[in-house]
Amino acid sequence: MSNAPERAPLLARIRDLAETINTPIRFVHEGLRHGRNERRALKHLKAATATKPKLVIVLSAPKTASTSVLRAAEEAKGDFTVTRAHHAQPEALWPGAGTRPVTAHGGLRHRAHGDIIMLPFLRAFGGEVRFISMVRDPIAFNVSNFTYFGRIYWLRHHWRTVRWMPAEQLADLFFRTFPHAASSVWWQREFAQTVGFDPLKQPFDTEAGWAMARSGRTRSLIMRIDVPDERKTTLLREFLECPSVPDVRRENLNSVRAPSELGERLKLAIAARPDYVDQVLDLPAVRHFWSDAQRARMRATWLRTDAPARPAPQPASAQG
Repeated sequence: MSNAPERAPLLARIRDLAETINTPIRFVHEGLRHGRNERRALKHLKAATATKPKLVIVLSAPKTASTSVLRAAEEAKGDFTVTRAHHAQPEALWPGAGTRPVTAHGGLRHRAHGDIIMLPFLRAFGGEVRFISMVRDPIAFNVSNFTYFGRIYWLRHHWRTVRWMPAEQLADLFFRTFPHAASSVWWQREFAQTVGFDPLKQPFDTEAGWAMARSGRTRSLIMRIDVPDERKTTLLREFLECPSVPDVRRENLNSVRAPSELGERLKLAIAARPDYVDQVLDLPAVRHFWSDAQRARMRATWLRTDAPARPAPQPASAQG
């Protein structure tokens, strides 16, 4: 496992220490900002569906490449309204700073105005809804969510100094604080209760990597993110009945928010933990969306130790 530099710059340490003092201020700020954004988002969605009542919701857990399919659907010249939410159920909506970002069932909680308005809107909306959801390798999901949302949740009090954090401490924070079953919990606690059927009880072609289903007034398209982009594009055009859906392309790279070396250092820690890999790959959703052979290949990939470890970069200054 690679080692970080021994000591973070003084300014970075001071700013992380001050985060404790800043927390209540941030809580008030977020409360005011989100309330305003929620009202604006609800007004916009009602106006959009009044004009285009065919509703398409990209309902997908955070960091599952949902932005790529969202952008493609938004850019299509279709007669439908497109929106997105990572969560809709109240248990998964994070109230704000100072509260736990983990649900009682071991799922992730999230705070976004698009999420908070979604369930009340759906209860009042009487038309057909098409849902698009993405499935991601559960370990990659955990690493990506831990690092990408670290500044808000898991690494809030370490964000400026995390580049210099010893590898053992970083790994301990990941294994000890993150809800590692979250990617599986999402399907039963979020998708099933919002869309109206349990996808883990429905057929899924693990070789193709996708499935379509209908339940009441809802239709759904579920795709693994390893499905080739060309195939994703074809599926979206068929599902939305819209030939103008543009090519799906990668969006929202994790490196935009999280230092890239954090993920690399966590991968080295995971490679030394076959018990962890086996536990995550045995989760109900993972067993449903991947075959035994596919999961065996995923296991071998995560536990591969033949590649030489890359040393952590030596940053010149702290990042704010």
